[in-house]
Amino acid sequence: MGVRVITENSVPLEELRSWLEKEAAENLRPIQEHGEKIVGKLKDRLDDFKASCGKLLEEADKGIERGKAVRKAKVTQKLSRYFLKQVEKIVFPDHMSYSELDAFHSNLEKTLSSIGRERNAWFPRISPSFILARRRVDFSLSRLSSSIAELGGFLSADYSKGEHVERLFTLTDEMVRLIQDRDNHAARREGIEAKMHQLIDLTENTQARIASLHGKEDLDELAENTRRVQQLRKQVKHSLRHLQKPLTKFANLTRGPGYTLSSEEMEKLTQYLKDPFLALATEQAGHPTLRGILTKVERAITENKLKLKSSRLRKGLESISSITSADALNNLHRDCAEAFTLNRKLTESKETRMARSRLKQLQRRRTEFQRQKEALEVHRSSWEGEHKDLIEKIQEQKRAIEKSVSETLEKTVNIQIK
Repeated sequence: MGVRVITENSVPLEELRSWLEKEAAENLRPIQEHGEKIVGKLKDRLDDFKASCGKLLEEADKGIERGKAVRKAKVTQKLSRYFLKQVEKIVFPDHMSYSELDAFHSNLEKTLSSIGRERNAWFPRISPSFILARRRVDFSLSRLSSSIAELGGFLSADYSKGEHVERLFTLTDEMVRLIQDRDNHAARREGIEAKMHQLIDLTENTQARIASLHGKEDLDELAENTRRVQQLRKQVKHSLRHLQKPLTKFANLTRGPGYTLSSEEMEKLTQYLKDPFLALATEQAGHPTLRGILTKVERAITENKLKLKSSRLRKGLESISSITSADALNNLHRDCAEAFTLNRKLTESKETRMARSRLKQLQRRRTEFQRQKEALEVHRSSWEGEHKDLIEKIQEQKRAIEKSVSETLEKTVNIQIK
């Protein structure tokens, strides 16, 4: 038994295919030459079968012309044309490779099976007509079947090592495609990062313009007054908290006889229930409409027309008294009216409206940039996982090729990847 010698080689990936072709030539060429001979024989056998089918068709045509056994002749004519049509579909391989020969062999077997099935179904019915032509078809079909079987045996036995060598070429091509995918993937990452930097710059620029607008005097004053309005809203709500239930009950009571309100009072009552700040801020000095409504509420309570818990009734009467008699809301009313008037003045200013409109546009842009940035971050995270998987596939493919080279060509190769 000889000693197995393993040769070590370091080969760049871009040169791997040419290196494999050179190293595998002594193993692959004899196998391919043998395959070429078998394919050449198959072509001859197929031409012979076609010729015998053509002869059978010719005999059938003559039978029809002579008017003898016309029915059988027509069947023979149809069958011959079927045989010829089937063999015309056979395509010979362009290259001598295991995959192409295997597909060619599979196609031949299917064709042979189809022809054999029709032959077995119709030849007994044609007999004894056209006996010589049929024998020639059977003989050529038998020889063709033998050659197809020879190709099958060649593929399963003699071509086994050649198949492994050709598999190396396939693995190498797949490896090259993986490297191309890796490079394309890296280019995608560069695009992601460029887009991310662009979005960051746009966001920072937009934020700076928003800050610049916030620095405008009118907008600053509007923002300050808006905060003041919010505080006053809370104060009004707190000051009128004990009147909400009595006013709600009284609003229901005004729908019936006995307690009527003017349209102005009814509108103002509804406003006090929905937006107490706005109702108070738009009252005249001394808030006379509220005083008039509360006077009627007090009378309804005195006449026992409002059903309230004793604690609520007591607190409600105390609030009514403090407003109608002690002027408890005077200062709050003045503050609300001033804040409301200033707010309307500032919001109706042309300069302020333009600044607020621009501010809203910039805020929407900032929100959109942030949304795009978050989506890009998700995309970048996905890229990281995909890139990791791709690198692992490349390393697995590299190991598979190196192992296959060692087993098939008895050489050790170290594939260099850029």
